[in-house]
Amino acid sequence: MSNILLIDEHPETKNLLMQCLSTAGFEVIITENGLVNVQLADHKFSTTTENKKSNTQKSIFPSIPRLREVFEFIELNYHQPISLKEVAQAVGYSSAYLTDLVRKLTGKTVNNWIIERRLVAASSLLLETNYSVEQIALDVGYQNINHFYCQFRDYYQNTPRAWREIQRSHAL
Repeated sequence: MSNILLIDEHPETKNLLMQCLSTAGFEVIITENGLVNVQLADHKFSTTTENKKSNTQKSIFPSIPRLREVFEFIELNYHQPISLKEVAQAVGYSSAYLTDLVRKLTGKTVNNWIIERRLVAASSLLLETNYSVEQIALDVGYQNINHFYCQFRDYYQNTPRAWREIQRSHAL
């Protein structure tokens, strides 16, 4: 068993820590007075990872061990506002170092990966639901609907509504 001292008592920070610990394969035993007691869940992590892989579509992220934590953080948080700074803090790098590392290893920026993950999620929702484009934009982490339209158009060379209609007509 290990102890982690949590100095920042904001609920969002605590929840993020719990998510990250769980993703990393730890079980939280007890939390009190800012102290979090955890233990490694031996076989739980691999089973959870296998279940996630079998229950979800193929990941858009490349399998690069040095960037695994970066991509896991994006995957867990793309649906809410996240910045390069937050990703860097979550993985323990400076923003500048993370930018250089991700660009060197993938050819894309951290922000490009966040945008791509959001747009892939949006395209799935456009195909699988009848939600409005505006609702989908909000669901995948966009605060500004016009920004979503611009990024979607840049990525798919079409508006979300037109893309949905074309894709659904091809499926018939």
